[in-house]
Amino acid sequence: MPKIGAPAIVFDSSPSLDAPRGLTPDAFWARAERHGDKLYNFAWRLAGNDADAADLVQETLTRAFAARDRYDPQRPFDAWAGRILHNVFMDNVRRYERRNAVSYDAPLPDGETPLVEKFRGDDPNPVDTLLDRERDNWVRRALRQLPPVYRAAVTLCDIEGLSYETLAEILDCPLGTVRSRLHQGRRLLRAYFEQYQAEAAR
Repeated sequence: MPKIGAPAIVFDSSPSLDAPRGLTPDAFWARAERHGDKLYNFAWRLAGNDADAADLVQETLTRAFAARDRYDPQRPFDAWAGRILHNVFMDNVRRYERRNAVSYDAPLPDGETPLVEKFRGDDPNPVDTLLDRERDNWVRRALRQLPPVYRAAVTLCDIEGLSYETLAEILDCPLGTVRSRLHQGRRLLRAYFEQYQAEAAR
């Protein structure tokens, strides 16, 4: 199954016009099979292991199949399914962290300092440092340290190269929120990477 080092996810940017609104079961599964590797690769990068990634994809396909009559063929199937997958992932995260929920997009309780401002650094895109070493365990370890909302944004934009508009559709948020999550995720990733470099130098 695809992991780090597998071919990058490339979500379609053109509409699918070869089906009426909604999908028959056969048409749904044909598309699911066609885009299954992309969905699994995205799930694996979010979850970080095979078992959880498989569960994510299974639940995604179950939800997508139930909603197939509402599928709009003007939307790319893989971006539509990717949005459902992200929602499933975030639902799981919220259930797990319900009692200690943190709004990662909100300022800290002091009302002044956003979470990422606790980390120094002016590098606008520290992910560039990591891309050349994607196969290395440092990348996986650093990404796993990011809060889920940042991990999804950084993975889709800086590793997979998707546009802000596609991120907004998959993540179901405004472009301003996409930019904010990328900015904060990159700052955190830079801080984690510097920490790992320091540990390796000891």
